[in-house]
Amino acid sequence: MKKLLYIALSVSTAFVLGACAMFQTCQKGNAEKFTVNNIYGDHMVLQRNQPIQIVGTAESGKSVNVTIDGETVCATADKDGVWKAVLSAREAGGPYTVTVTGAEGSKSITFSDVLIGEVWLCSGQSNMSMPVWSNSPFWSSKNGKEEAKRAIYPKIRLYKTKCVVSPGVERTAITGSGWEVCSPETVKDFSAFGFYFGRQLYRDLKIPIGLIHSSWGGTRIEAWISKNGFASADRKAELGQIKVAEDPQAVNKLEQEFQRIQKKADAAFYAWYKKFHSTYAAETKAAEKWKDPSFDVSSWENIKVPGVIDPNMDGVVWFRRDIDVPAKWAGKDLRLSLGAVDDCDETFFNGVKVGATGPDVPNYWEKIRVYTIPGSLVKAGRNTLAVRVIDTFSNGGFTSPANQIYIQLGDDQIERRSLDGTWKTKVEFKVDPKKIGPRPTVTASYKLNSPQYPATLYNAMIAPWTVYPIQGILWYQGESNAGSYQDYMILHPLLIKDWRAKWHNPKMPFVFVQLAAFERHNPKIRLVDDFWKNRPPAESNWAMLREVQTATLNVPYTGMAVAIDIGDHSDIHPADKQTLGYRAAREAERIAYNWKGVTAGPLYESMKIEGNKIRIGFTNVGKGLYVKGKKLGSFAIAGKDGKFVWANARVEGNSVLVWSDQVKHPVAVRYAWANYPGNPNLYNLDGFPASPFRTDTPSYLLKKQK
Repeated sequence: MKKLLYIALSVSTAFVLGACAMFQTCQKGNAEKFTVNNIYGDHMVLQRNQPIQIVGTAESGKSVNVTIDGETVCATADKDGVWKAVLSAREAGGPYTVTVTGAEGSKSITFSDVLIGEVWLCSGQSNMSMPVWSNSPFWSSKNGKEEAKRAIYPKIRLYKTKCVVSPGVERTAITGSGWEVCSPETVKDFSAFGFYFGRQLYRDLKIPIGLIHSSWGGTRIEAWISKNGFASADRKAELGQIKVAEDPQAVNKLEQEFQRIQKKADAAFYAWYKKFHSTYAAETKAAEKWKDPSFDVSSWENIKVPGVIDPNMDGVVWFRRDIDVPAKWAGKDLRLSLGAVDDCDETFFNGVKVGATGPDVPNYWEKIRVYTIPGSLVKAGRNTLAVRVIDTFSNGGFTSPANQIYIQLGDDQIERRSLDGTWKTKVEFKVDPKKIGPRPTVTASYKLNSPQYPATLYNAMIAPWTVYPIQGILWYQGESNAGSYQDYMILHPLLIKDWRAKWHNPKMPFVFVQLAAFERHNPKIRLVDDFWKNRPPAESNWAMLREVQTATLNVPYTGMAVAIDIGDHSDIHPADKQTLGYRAAREAERIAYNWKGVTAGPLYESMKIEGNKIRIGFTNVGKGLYVKGKKLGSFAIAGKDGKFVWANARVEGNSVLVWSDQVKHPVAVRYAWANYPGNPNLYNLDGFPASPFRTDTPSYLLKKQK
């Protein structure tokens, strides 16, 4: 492997800093009581080749001495009681001891096993939060248990910031786990993506690596930008919200307003829910007999349970099946578990209601249904179970794994019978939104303690770290902003500019992940793998956000890890964080460490119409273009009518030729343009996938980022 180069501070600069430090040294530190910010601790990694900063508090005007590796500096608390010691930059190494002392006789503070190396902050939403390994089959990286067992890296250090909000106030102290040495135990609940990224850096650089994990699942980018960041872009809406958060009276008023809006929204929903049923009362009355065991359901359709109905349908659907009850169960109470039923249910056993869960129950759509069937209803032989599912917000049905859907004799788990498999189903009625109107909702952004509120996560989870020198940022976020891609075009570069300003480093490397392929989040009930094959090309918010993310590469010192090929159609959290970590590390090495090799895949550069075909040119082709598989897929083409159809495509040198017999005069091409494109298999020979693109670029993207 080629040697990684790093542009460090010059020896002369380091000498000057050290000389200045000597003159700053005070013989008497006169602070009797003092603290050190809790971002520091045993096992921490300090950033190499940048002046070391240690920050704490003391009485205003009082001083402390800070010592590391034979260098001591004196730091005096300002009018706010904050002191900051700045020590000379150093090359990678250690372990060192950091000592903070005050007045004679006062208790000193010592941090041991301190290393100097590379420090990266890892932030974003749930795909950054996803751990290396957990007991959940849907919340672990690929082979996470084995990866954790092998994670013995004493020179990789981890700090996990806890999820905390801070409306209106930038905090100076962090809430977190403290610095930990990477081990099979400490790495388990650490960011998988962050760890695999750091592990690759460690393998390549062979120096200590410090990783700070500070993310929150499901959050929008607005929560991670500071007040100053919004002010620099004159974002009046967000600034107005932040202003409210800074005013205690306004906060109280807003909370009262939220409660009023919430109460009004609840009332509106219940009114709509009542209308939902009253509109279709005749259908409901006709279906009353469906719970009766004597009713013939042989003509009903079959459905696999667990399973959901048409995701685009709202209404009421019945599920039925017969249960063969053993003689020893007869006359005895049974426990029935249906798992979660989305949204509401009424459940009948032998025609009698034995349970129901409705909108009066908190989080009713994910509430595990466990009902008791009285022994008086239980007979030996054939018994009938009927579940009436009321769906008001798509994906109605049984959404838990099969092991949560069962019937058993009381509390005796040995006497348990699974209820998964084939059931009968029939639609009672399908709602026409034109008749009853859309389902009322309430906007959570009114809540100040929401992690979606502007600046609130920056204030609590990023601001305290800005005094801690770092090399760069690793960012995985965007899923929650997919519906507002045009705004993200502004906000993504704004966050980069904002954080660079906070760390006083306009060239700070910033590596981000382009959104992976994804269709719908239901890992327990998965789509078939080839669901996309007969789907025509269509517009896609996720594709548009990927496009906006790609445009952010116009911002200097940024890199992007493409994930279109490692997505999961039924899980928004793809498990292969190893591949993603490798790709992100390569981009980081290009930006921060002068790595000259290929670090990313082909990017769209140009198009040329050649008769009934279009030739697409690329940058980042590396050793050449490569098709993974027999046939190049995911290309679409359109004529002047703007109607895209799936296209033929082949690699010719460093370009791709695209055509379709259905389009005689083509004008535009798209690649991997879908939430889940299915078969995006264009790569360069260096192993990096091509980024999704379209040639019919909208006007808002034609202007380069600054």
